[in-house]
Amino acid sequence: MIADVSPPSYKEEFMTTFRRIGIALTCLSATAAGLTVATPAQARPVESQSASAFILAVVPEFGGPTSMATLLCDPAGGTHPDPVAACYVLRIAGGDFHAIQGVRGPCTMDYRPVTAIAYGYWRGTPTSYSETFTNPCLMERATSGVFNF
Repeated sequence: MIADVSPPSYKEEFMTTFRRIGIALTCLSATAAGLTVATPAQARPVESQSASAFILAVVPEFGGPTSMATLLCDPAGGTHPDPVAACYVLRIAGGDFHAIQGVRGPCTMDYRPVTAIAYGYWRGTPTSYSETFTNPCLMERATSGVFNF
């Protein structure tokens, strides 16, 4: 008997992606909690020493591979290809993804919607972001390259 094997639906793929993000976020929050704990000699953590760490994802609406990266700031690091520039953009925006000043430039008008997702901590404060863009170029311009990976 031949088994009926159909490709996973978009919903199943999307939920798998969110499960991966959830697992990564759990690990990230445990790491961030360890980074923000004050030592006995330091009653309050200094703002610049608090954790700034994110799980970033770009999810295509019509299927295709989901791109993911980690971004650590102060000091810059993670799997993001340019963490120094991404952290600089977030520092200027005060850690608010909605406040990022986009960059101007040409983009094609093709319709390939993508959703940019970020979960993590900006200087110890939990932060999340999700926004859908018409295509990857518009997303990269609007977020000043933070989701360019």
